[in-house]
Amino acid sequence: MKIKTLLLGTSLSLIPQFVNAQCVATTDCATLGYTETSCPNGKGIKCPFGDKWACPSSKEETCAEYGFKYDCSGTGYASGSGTPCNNKYASCTCASGYEWKDGACTKRAGAILGQCTGHAKNCKIGQILNIDGSCSDYRVSGVEPVGVVVYIGGDGCGQALALEGLGEYKWSTEEIDIPDLFNYSSEPTNDFDSCENTKTVIDYSYKQYGDSAYKYYPAFWNVYNYAPSTMPETKGKWCLPSGGVLDSIYQNKTAIDQSLTKINKENIGNSWWWSSSENSHNHVWDWTASSGAFYYYLSAYKGTSYYVRPVIEF
Repeated sequence: MKIKTLLLGTSLSLIPQFVNAQCVATTDCATLGYTETSCPNGKGIKCPFGDKWACPSSKEETCAEYGFKYDCSGTGYASGSGTPCNNKYASCTCASGYEWKDGACTKRAGAILGQCTGHAKNCKIGQILNIDGSCSDYRVSGVEPVGVVVYIGGDGCGQALALEGLGEYKWSTEEIDIPDLFNYSSEPTNDFDSCENTKTVIDYSYKQYGDSAYKYYPAFWNVYNYAPSTMPETKGKWCLPSGGVLDSIYQNKTAIDQSLTKINKENIGNSWWWSSSENSHNHVWDWTASSGAFYYYLSAYKGTSYYVRPVIEF
């Protein structure tokens, strides 16, 4: 008697074909015959069209030959996928932070802090961004939080707010229209280039003043030199938030504050913040956390000291 078998997907679907028999369908591997009592050496297939067994004679047929070879145990594994065959699975379900790849549960690649990688598409605004690049709703044991996600772009690039403010600083001590820094005459909420803005000002100021540049653009240089004690390797990767990112903070203030409270960090508050969005040679768009409003005239004079709190790309 010849048996034809077919494997569909990652779950067992063996379809023996018999002549002059009645059909009783099943997808249970043990019922289909891979048991200790079905055939010699525990190998064989039970006919789903009756009570007969089909045992291999010249060629051994085993569960492994049909892809059932994973025990789905160890670090990163959650359980087996589908119906087992001789206690083996065709694939495994992986634990959080792991993915099934090349026949194993491997650690899922996280975001690279300070670099847009598109990983933010896996996160939500208000979640905690961890030092390993993962996002979580709560503090993860043994993993340091970096910030709280405050913006996610359509390209999957995100920005996270630092867990602390740096204090109040002047945007600049001089009235200069920064070359290559776009001037927003209105709608600073369209500006999401926090880190590009910051790099432009840092590069310009250092070219002009060298090691003394921090005296002329203190808000930017304090952000640039920010290095949390738990993650000093992020020094030089922090940015002064742009108008659009600050607007996103206000629109999601409740969720962001909730996460900051969970990990006992400084909330958004009601201060006036500097943005990195320039308006003219002597004015910048500032933002009030209490109402979400932006201003650029008089109160937003570059020489005024306002609250500074960095963001980091991921």
